[in-house]
Amino acid sequence: MFVLFLLNLDNTFADCPKILSKDYWGGQAATHIDYVIKPVKYIIIHHTVTQQCLTENDCSQQLINIQSYHMNDLSLYDIGYNFIIGGDGNIYEGVGWHKEGAHTYGYNKKSIGVAFIGLFKYLLTIFNAFLDVAPNKKQLEAGQKLIECAVEKGEVDRTYKLMGARSVSATESPGLALFRVIQNWRGFTRNA
Repeated sequence: MFVLFLLNLDNTFADCPKILSKDYWGGQAATHIDYVIKPVKYIIIHHTVTQQCLTENDCSQQLINIQSYHMNDLSLYDIGYNFIIGGDGNIYEGVGWHKEGAHTYGYNKKSIGVAFIGLFKYLLTIFNAFLDVAPNKKQLEAGQKLIECAVEKGEVDRTYKLMGARSVSATESPGLALFRVIQNWRGFTRNA
C-alpha cells in the first residue's frame, strides 16, 4: 500500500506564530513585487510612528492607513514593511516572506523589515517632556517568535544581524526604548 501525505509547509514549523494575511486585514495588493534571495542576512526593526492599537480592528485600520500613505503619498509599490506587529499581539503580513520591502534604504534586498505599531512616546505634561516606552509584552514576544520562525523557515540566515533602523539610517526608529530592548535579543548588532 502506498500512502501520499501532503504537507502545508507554513504549518510544519513549530515555532511559527500565526500571521494575519494582507487579505485578512484589508490590505491592497502590491502594484509590483521584487523578490529577495533567501536567506537574508539582516532583520531591521522599526516603529510606525502612529497611534498604538490594541484590537484586531484598530490594528487593521492602522495598517490600511499606513499602506495608503506608503502607496499613495510615498509612491511605493506596497506597504513598506515585511511584517507589522500590533499592540494586540498579532503579526500582520506586509509584503511578506522573500519579498523586498521598502523600509531601509540600502538594506531592502538583504533584510526583513519588522515594524511595531506605535510611537512609544508619551508626553508628561507636568515636566513638559516625553517619556520613551517599549511596546507591550505581547508585541515583544510576537516579535521574537517571528524572528525565530524566520530562521527556522530559512528566510533569514542563522547568523543574522538584528538592527534598529537608527543604526543604518538617519531616523529615530524604532524609538529609544524599543532600541534598548532589542539590544538584548539574539543577533543584535549596532553595525552592519
